[in-house]
Amino acid sequence: MSALEFLVRGRRKVTLAYFNHDTEHGQVAEEFLGAFCDRQKLSLTVGEYKHKDPKKKPTEASWREARYKFLSQFNEPIVTAHHLRDAVEWWIFSSLRGCPTLIPAERGEGNMSVLRPFIKTHPDKLHHFREYEHIEDPTNKEIKHTRNFIRHELLDRALYVNPGLYTTIKNLYERKK
Repeated sequence: MSALEFLVRGRRKVTLAYFNHDTEHGQVAEEFLGAFCDRQKLSLTVGEYKHKDPKKKPTEASWREARYKFLSQFNEPIVTAHHLRDAVEWWIFSSLRGCPTLIPAERGEGNMSVLRPFIKTHPDKLHHFREYEHIEDPTNKEIKHTRNFIRHELLDRALYVNPGLYTTIKNLYERKK
């Protein structure tokens, strides 16, 4: 919502795309966003995850594949709200798996272009707007998910070892230019 507020304040024509992952929070978020778009007179397009095999639990990878398939229908660049903490968390995640990588600031795939203009922005700077109401997915607090474990258990410890970790990752993006 902070990224959306930033874009709307910048007088950008914005069409929102929401992908419902068919989770408990997914429907709540879809209704929240729909009501918000109605109040703000913004266009909203919704896609949703369809379980193919009810015996198997969906994976992050299956959700990502379905989400990108949904987003590929748009002929405009897709702007995501990934920010610097997301980049740091991903770098830690990928490093622990033996292949340190950065979330791409831009990604092109077929006719789809994904832009992450806030990837080098610290979340405190992005979230200082906070005039738009927002809701939080309660599963973001569950450390059984690796990304949440990194956010809630490892990130502070990594910052203890390297207090300049945000700058380190930001500099990696600068070098990639």
